[in-house]
Amino acid sequence: MAERRPPAFRSLLASQISSTADELRKSVTLRLRREHDVSLAQVRTLALIEYLQPVRLRDVALDAGADKAQISRVVSSLVERGYVVRRALAKDARSAHLELTDSGREKLGVLVKLMQERDRVLRAALQADEADSLTALLARIRGTAEQLALDEERLNRSSEATRQKAA
Repeated sequence: MAERRPPAFRSLLASQISSTADELRKSVTLRLRREHDVSLAQVRTLALIEYLQPVRLRDVALDAGADKAQISRVVSSLVERGYVVRRALAKDARSAHLELTDSGREKLGVLVKLMQERDRVLRAALQADEADSLTALLARIRGTAEQLALDEERLNRSSEATRQKAA
């Protein structure tokens, strides 16, 4: 029987980074669900609201780089749980500011400690300077990935415009 080669994509840098991120997300998601009955999206949203508050939903979505409808569902679940409150704006009845409640601040504090503990475990897998080097390298790769995405978006708009003219 011939030796099986791994799929070609597995050796690609993007695949390595993506699979690592998937494993990190999987492990933290399981722990957050088991110990705190929250999702990673809820934790990130709590942290963004805490950082930006008072903040509008659209600004949370923009900062998160997520769809407004998706963030709206997450925020609604946080409001239901008593972690976030919506305060109507006097100038715009269609919009509201989001703020953490005392319960939300307390929950976020516990979750931040959990995330810091996980970060210490991950950093312990590296040599002293490797974490800083890895962080810098990932920032460079993220910058390049963002530029690639912008280029693709521009090309897609151009292609769509060309198709519309031809139609």
